[in-house]
Amino acid sequence: MNPGTEVVERDPSISAGAGTPLRLAIVGCGPRGLQCLEALSRKLDKDELRCLHITIFEPAVTPGAGPVYEPSQSKVLRMNFATQHIDFWKSGLDQKTHIHDSLIGWLSSRYPELATTDQYIPRAIVGEYLRDCFDLVRKQLDASANVIVTRCPVRRIEKQGAAYRISTDHEKLIFDRIVLTTGHEGLRSSISIGSEKATIAALPFSNLSTQNVIPNCRVSVVGFGLTAIDAILSLTEGRGGKFVEGGALPTYLRTGTEPSWIEVYSRSGRPMLAKPTALIEPVEDGFWETSRRQLNALKPRHGSLDFPCEIWPVFAEAASRLASLSGSCVSSQDVIEWYRGWSCYTMNTLAVHQAMLQSYAVATGRCPIDIPFALGQSWRQLYPELVQLVSHSGLTQESWKSFSSTAAEMERIAFGPPATSVGRLLTLIREGLVTICYERPVCGSYDVTINAVIAGPHAHRTDGPLQQLIDAGEVTVDPLSGGVMVDEM
Repeated sequence: MNPGTEVVERDPSISAGAGTPLRLAIVGCGPRGLQCLEALSRKLDKDELRCLHITIFEPAVTPGAGPVYEPSQSKVLRMNFATQHIDFWKSGLDQKTHIHDSLIGWLSSRYPELATTDQYIPRAIVGEYLRDCFDLVRKQLDASANVIVTRCPVRRIEKQGAAYRISTDHEKLIFDRIVLTTGHEGLRSSISIGSEKATIAALPFSNLSTQNVIPNCRVSVVGFGLTAIDAILSLTEGRGGKFVEGGALPTYLRTGTEPSWIEVYSRSGRPMLAKPTALIEPVEDGFWETSRRQLNALKPRHGSLDFPCEIWPVFAEAASRLASLSGSCVSSQDVIEWYRGWSCYTMNTLAVHQAMLQSYAVATGRCPIDIPFALGQSWRQLYPELVQLVSHSGLTQESWKSFSSTAAEMERIAFGPPATSVGRLLTLIREGLVTICYERPVCGSYDVTINAVIAGPHAHRTDGPLQQLIDAGEVTVDPLSGGVMVDEM
């Protein structure tokens, strides 16, 4: 807030000329906020919608897409979900008529070359799709409800009697209900490496321009997750470098605008493995029915489930059956032993490189299914059943820690980047442009540090509206999981 700026307090329903509507604020309108709007447009009739006054707070340029899927971002940055898994309207399939397009249907008229099931398309294009979805929902709502979209960021939320007061830089508004859909709250706030050197946040990736990261400088990237990989591609392919397919790995043609080298620091010492293309998904959906039945049979024990003894063995058994399809005999104990070795030991640079090469070869169909692939596929396919079992205090207190550490590790195994991105990263390593290290870079050996470590889902911004509500006792945090407690639907 600028000194001397007048902050006006008002009721958002007054400007609409309404009597006593229900005043609803949606704070954050990326895909989750858009889903909330779509549910309102679908589940409420016209009379109910006429009683709503909706104010959407979204600082990003494109409501529906939000900052993550902003259509203006570089098309170098790709999804790690294949096109066939993306359908904004899927939640509305209980409607009598499903008239809207899935992503593939939308692509068929706008980017027909991408309208296939084996594509990991640019996030910017998904942003265009979400923008169009927002426009459709907005049109449906505007026919009945009063809807305002504002780009003002929310600075504070406070309880005021039975209502809530939202403060922006310029005004304070009163609402009866608030929906918070702000998502992850950005990068971690501190880096202890080279404090006297320039430190740049990877997000937004426009931070990595040639003005901030000059050509031929020496770069240290902190973190080795999806954000770090996107940062590396932004500094290379995003600056006009070309990857030419051919052979086991592509070749890279430099432009001279890249950094002289990029050193990636990974605290965990383990890489993210490649997502398989849809073309090599090995089995029909019915293959997973046995495992789904096993997990669903545990529902009556919700609240007293033991993750390592009751749930994890189902995943190990599913992975062993999948891995055995390649002709080798793989037991569930083999899967458990592989995971124990993976999760307990720090890899050296050679081991990381070999793990990435193997993952890339399996994900592109050059090598048969192995245990890491099978375990990742099992985790992805059975994830909805897992979420139902563990949510709302489904696990015993003693087994929560085991689940939490396993879930974090499975992010690397199951939810990594598309194979194309892994192949390009391997090419940059081969070319000497990128190196991976597990010791903090020596101060003075680099010019710029890029912070690519995303805050965890429970690391709320200390001055953000969610943390303010937690501090005020209006929102409760589960002491075991650290998650915000919500009602079951």
